[in-house]
Order: sequence, then C-alpha cells, then structure tokens
Amino acid sequence: MGYLTKFGSMWGDIPKTNGQVFWVAASASYVVDGITYTASDSNDGLSPARALLTLAQAVTNATANVNDVIVLLHGAHSWAASVALSKAGLTIMGLPGGKGHPEWKRTSITTSAADEVINITAADIEIAHLTLIPVTAQRGIDYTAAADRLYIHDCSVDMYTPVVNIATIGIGPTTASIAADRIVIEDCYFEADGAQGVGVDLGNPAGAVVRRCKFVITTGTWAAAAAVNEGTGGYALFEDSEVTTLGAGIATIGFRGTTSTPTGAVGFLRNYFSFAVTVPIDDFATAGTAYLAENYKANTGAGSGGAIVTAIT
Repeated sequence: MGYLTKFGSMWGDIPKTNGQVFWVAASASYVVDGITYTASDSNDGLSPARALLTLAQAVTNATANVNDVIVLLHGAHSWAASVALSKAGLTIMGLPGGKGHPEWKRTSITTSAADEVINITAADIEIAHLTLIPVTAQRGIDYTAAADRLYIHDCSVDMYTPVVNIATIGIGPTTASIAADRIVIEDCYFEADGAQGVGVDLGNPAGAVVRRCKFVITTGTWAAAAAVNEGTGGYALFEDSEVTTLGAGIATIGFRGTTSTPTGAVGFLRNYFSFAVTVPIDDFATAGTAYLAENYKANTGAGSGGAIVTAIT
C-alpha cells in the first residue's frame, strides 16, 4: 500500500494488499528521502526506513497466502546464495521509478553463487520491475512443478553480462519435464550476446503464455531465443512478441520446439522476426503441433520487405 511523504504518494506504485509490505535495500547503507539509513536483516523491514538487507530474509519474514509484497529498493542486489521463493502468494518487485525504462529496470538482482538467482517452489508468485542477471551456465529464475500460476512481467533479463555459455538461461523450469500450470510471462525484455541459452524455456508446460516480449541478440549467433517442449495435454502460446537484432547479431531460430511427440499444442500469433533470424519457428517434430497465425519475417532489399510466416521445419 502507498506510503505518504511530504511530497505526496512516494510509493504509490506499490500494490494494495491485505498482507504486509517488506522493504529490502541493495546495500547496508542506503538513502530514502535524503536521509541515510542502515539496512539489516535484524530490522523488521516494514518501512522504507527499516529495510532488510536480503531477499531471503524478507521471504522468511513473509507469510504464505496472504498476498505479502516484497519491494527491492533501487540499486544492484546481489546475494551469496540462490533465494528460494517457497511461500505461495508472494509478490517480488522493484520500484518502477516513474514509469520506468521498458528495457532496463533500475533494480537488478543476481547471485555470486554458481546457481540460479531465484528458485520458485510455490504457487501464485508474481515478479515485476526487476533486471535479472543470470550466472554463467545457470538459470536466472527456475521453477518447479509447484509454481502454478507464476506471473513474471515488466522485467529485463541481462544475458550479455554472463560469459557466453549455451547453458545460461533466463527463465525456465528446473528440468525440461516440469509441467507447471498457467505460467504467464509478459512485457519482458531479453538481451543476449552470442551463443547463450534461450531467454525463456517453457519446458513441458501444462499451460503457458509468452506475450509482448522482446528478444534481442547484439553480437554473435544465438541458437534460439525461446523454447518449448510442445506440451503434455496443455498448451503454450507465443503472441505479439519480437525476435530481433542490434548490430551484427544473428538468431538461428526464433522460437524452437523439440523432437518429442506432443499431446498438446503450441500457438504462435502475431510475432515479428527480423531479417537476422534465420528460421523464425523450427524443430517441431510432429505435423499439427504448432499453429501459426499472422507471424511476420522481415527481409532486406527491394520488394515487400518481408513475408508472412506460413510454414515451419
């Protein structure tokens, strides 16, 4: 809920909740409203002036299923170990900072451990307004089958700071067979430099949507921007998203399937692929698995400038 200051509603973008709001600072010394405070995991974290120092402590203090909100104040947050989001119903967010830049959030999170930054093991988790920096050869956010209704939005995933490694993945399940239900990832930005792993790996979803996301390759060759294991009786939908390039980057595949035999279906609706994407949609082994509508691939040179994507390989 919003805090009132002498300037008005300084924290007006914090969601209203029937739970508590916990505040976490990026460093032991931090500034709010021109005043310097000391963050500590011994604080209660219930005011911007009494912030905790780690997300892990905020999760410990929070209560499951009452819609508690954890706000990470502006700055670079880094922890010595992966953080487990093990309590259902939590919202984890950075401050938007005005409207906030759509492709670079002012609050970043990473870990110094050779591990995922966040591991989600509970349902109804929401993550927003953060820049996620995965560790080389690790996943930035991973989730288990318990992470039903996971909602990630308005986030950025920095896949150019890690050393190039095909095992570096932005967001994905702990294993490819995970079938969490009703995953939604929308309004997120992914940027890679070379042969990193995918920005989003939906695994084997019982239901998932990737909507209004942008995948950018800046240099080198990205094997694929996103992947899905074709569904196990559920569905996956990629819509209104973009795979494009800055500079000399190339994406071999935009959205990739697998060679498994599906029992569900994957839809691709109104997605855009730049001329530097060799094959927009590929690697779906069984006819009728992928359903395409109004996807567009740009081209260079004279003529229409591009083509509607009507086939996959």
